[in-house]
Amino acid sequence: MQTYNWGVLGPGSIANTFAEAMKLSGRGKITAVASRSLERARVFADKYQISTVYSDYKALLNDANVDIIYIATPHSFHFEQAKLCLEAGKHVLVEKPSTVSAEQMQYLVELAEANNVLLQEGVWSRFMPVLSQVKSLIQEGAIGDIQYIQSNIGFAFQNRAEPKQRLARPELAGGALLDLGIYSITLSQFFLEQHPSSITSQGKLTDLGVDECELVNLSYSTGQYAQFTSSMSAHASNTMHIVGSQGYVILPHNFWDVDTAYFYEHDKCVQTIAIPHAANGFEYEIEEVMNCIEQGKLCSDLMSHKDSISVLQVMDEIRSQLGVKYPDNIIQAG
Repeated sequence: MQTYNWGVLGPGSIANTFAEAMKLSGRGKITAVASRSLERARVFADKYQISTVYSDYKALLNDANVDIIYIATPHSFHFEQAKLCLEAGKHVLVEKPSTVSAEQMQYLVELAEANNVLLQEGVWSRFMPVLSQVKSLIQEGAIGDIQYIQSNIGFAFQNRAEPKQRLARPELAGGALLDLGIYSITLSQFFLEQHPSSITSQGKLTDLGVDECELVNLSYSTGQYAQFTSSMSAHASNTMHIVGSQGYVILPHNFWDVDTAYFYEHDKCVQTIAIPHAANGFEYEIEEVMNCIEQGKLCSDLMSHKDSISVLQVMDEIRSQLGVKYPDNIIQAG
């Protein structure tokens, strides 16, 4: 069995979740971590028994012992950091959203292809086996034909210091959409397998100009719809309903971190699917990345480059309609 050494770029809270899941891998191991704060990197390394610590990101890229780099920094840094990793010939798993704009992701895809290395957006939901089973059952007719998908996602981040600071800042590509609404978009895409033909949105901006909340309607050429709300100032039920002509599916609280799904017919639950996470849900994308590398793939079929670009195009349009503007230096490609 081939083994892989991972490097972590940015040892923040999400990287801790990633590292906990890595403990269960039989072929993956974190061997290096890099942070602008050497003290922070050392704390992370001590916690997860990581042998090498860097305070310089480029030193991590030059580490010949590292095969794959996981990027867990704020959104605005993803493009430049992934670009450097790909240019160094490293495989890359980058936290969602992979970049701030569709143009940036297209640039990275072409770079990954030119260097023949994997570039994978880490939307952990797309790799969870419960959702694959739900999709298979829907395709077999379990709820008839999908009519519409409705979801909501929201947290009162004003009561939590770290997310409030990060999500409030335009220079970090803050706002509810890229951090929360992306889950509604990418899972609707997963089930409907198409790009919306029409997008309409309304919402509220903060004093600094990032989106505090939005309500979005996505229409498809097939006559299907998806509707979602996302908010960083109100706590929602955080559920998703997939409504068909003969029944519906409920993905319960925290639908993006799902290990259980309920199938209903005439308001009666007729089937429950439950696949508890072995770790915390990150284990699926970790293993999928290594599987793809072994197979010579540049991304997973569960979350393709085309899918990542499509989701970003939707978010680009929503931000444009709402009037969200990020600084040029974090939005441009090249």
